[in-house]
Amino acid sequence: MEKTAIVCAKKDLASVNISKHLHERGLPDWANYYEFDFDTTQLPLKKVKETNIIVLSKHASQTGTKSFTVHSLGNFATAELGGEDKTLAGALPRLNANYLRALEHKKYMNKLDDFTVCYEVTHHGPTPKKNICFIELGSTETEWVNETYARLVAEVVVESTFTQNKDKIVIGIGGGHYAPDFTKLSLRKKYSFGHICPQYALDSLDKGLLEQMITKTNAQEIVIDWKGLKGNKDKVVSLCERSGLPFERVQRLLKN
Repeated sequence: MEKTAIVCAKKDLASVNISKHLHERGLPDWANYYEFDFDTTQLPLKKVKETNIIVLSKHASQTGTKSFTVHSLGNFATAELGGEDKTLAGALPRLNANYLRALEHKKYMNKLDDFTVCYEVTHHGPTPKKNICFIELGSTETEWVNETYARLVAEVVVESTFTQNKDKIVIGIGGGHYAPDFTKLSLRKKYSFGHICPQYALDSLDKGLLEQMITKTNAQEIVIDWKGLKGNKDKVVSLCERSGLPFERVQRLLKN
């Protein structure tokens, strides 16, 4: 079995805390561990030899909502937080879904009713030619340094990275940053999301970026948040039709 890299960013309090609990539990035999003296968006992931990379990370938000999040990496427009303009990294859709479901289960079992578990859309860097999943603890320093929460994330990484997953591999287009309907679909049905382009990035979405989303996810289908397209419905439908992949509205899939 090819090894998977687990990466810690030493300038990230949550990353360091999760890493501590990972090592206390015992580094799994399928993993090689790296740590770099950088924040997560600036990690030199080109130095990692493995193709598949798990990054332990904080999540920060202005609202301070307690959260566990999972997402893929890349920039649909300018690279304001690491990476390159209009460039996406490789995605790990089955891993994203495994972590999302495991975090939701741990949240339920630990009665963390004040926590949100969700996908985030594709955002920030770095964007090397690797396949990357960010698993994050948020959203303030209070959560980042909490031992119980960090231990929970470490447990999910150890226990769920290689969970059997026979989902349909998809990408998402539309909706808000925390992808509520795509999150619901993945939690309720057999869909694993790689790259997700939110409504706020649709002005930048073009044929080339959609092709990156598809190829770097190995997507079998496109899922659209129809209500979250606003004035871009015609553009998105045209791009999807030209892609050659089937596409469906997430609202319909949730009803079926």
